[in-house]
Amino acid sequence: MPVETLENQVEKLLLKLREAGPAGLTKGKLGLRAGKGGAARALLELIDERKVANLGTATRTCFVLIEHFNPLERACERIEKNALSEKPGREGAIDLLVRRDLEKGCEGEVRKRVDDAVDWLVKERRLVRFRRSRTIYFVHAEKLRGAAQATSPAEAARPAPETPSAAGQLDRGAVLAAYQRLKNRLGTGNVEISELRREAGCEMAGLKEFLIEESRRGRAVLSLGDWSVSSEETRAGAIDLFGKPHLLVRLDAE
Repeated sequence: MPVETLENQVEKLLLKLREAGPAGLTKGKLGLRAGKGGAARALLELIDERKVANLGTATRTCFVLIEHFNPLERACERIEKNALSEKPGREGAIDLLVRRDLEKGCEGEVRKRVDDAVDWLVKERRLVRFRRSRTIYFVHAEKLRGAAQATSPAEAARPAPETPSAAGQLDRGAVLAAYQRLKNRLGTGNVEISELRREAGCEMAGLKEFLIEESRRGRAVLSLGDWSVSSEETRAGAIDLFGKPHLLVRLDAE
């Protein structure tokens, strides 16, 4: 039986990898056994020529054509999927995630790019990063936006202002001025979010989104307040963070 040439082995591997596409193939599915033989040499040649790369590890391989070797993009995709996933029985809840939660399912070269992917997603405001004591937590921005836009039945039934501000596009100066008036009138820096909405004359969903963004930038501190004695109107201003309704806010005018 004639020995197959190295060139033929190379073409066979390339054909298999083209058919596999971004999913790639393990050594076993490429037909390599114990790293010996013509196929193994053909694979090494393709790797040396940077036509093929291993997305996985030495023991859990995942070979792809070089055009599909995108570990950073894959890390971003996996992290976002993990951040958006919901635990059974906690649908709609905002759970604090740590790094090990975000990197689940990332292996090999993809796992190596997790830190870069997290930094990129934070920069692009896809992830929001919080710090509590010495621990860093993450929440996907879509979940926070959902919390900001959630309103109680009482708020939903209330007529909207004639000229509501667009969500996320409030004038910061106008909100701070309204906050300062409330602060001076009440004699406290912690004001009810519902009172701030009335004073500023804006839409609740837009105000909540604004306050969450201010909190992310370190310019607002959200506080729980006393839910048990609060009116329906006060409760309508609650921002649900980490599974608890926050009724009060303190703003930094700097």
